[in-house]
Amino acid sequence: MKKRTAKISEQVPLSGKPEHLLDRVEVFKRMCRMLEIKRKRFIENYWQHYAKLIPRQQFLHLMNVRHSLPCNLAKIMQVTGMPSAGASIFVDKMVKQGAFERHEDVNDRRNIIISFTPRAEQITERIENRLNKYIFQFFADCNIGELEMLEQASRLVCRVL
Repeated sequence: MKKRTAKISEQVPLSGKPEHLLDRVEVFKRMCRMLEIKRKRFIENYWQHYAKLIPRQQFLHLMNVRHSLPCNLAKIMQVTGMPSAGASIFVDKMVKQGAFERHEDVNDRRNIIISFTPRAEQITERIENRLNKYIFQFFADCNIGELEMLEQASRLVCRVL
């Protein structure tokens, strides 16, 4: 049996290839996967504080739509990937739990605008602040130049996407 010589730290966890062999797209995809995994893990762990109040999946949807509110049902469908009926049920449940409010659109009375209640906005803002602190801890060892490069790259990715 052949003995492995590559160190585990040299392996890319999700692809199994050494990092230097990954092309630019693969490195970008790896970064996106790693960030998403860390974000989801944090959000799911934080859900434990609210498990008695809201089911896990509803909490995850709530955290996904937080940057889109206020918006209409179509935007909630787009952000969560839910069909119309599912998004409508989700909004109904969030209204009953006191997380969302519905308002008529002043420009179009057929359109209903969904927004956070002040209480839900405070809770999601607190979670967002803790998520930011969690993410920033990964960059604590970066110097100012590296942080500026990271910021420039992030702005470029946001602009392109």
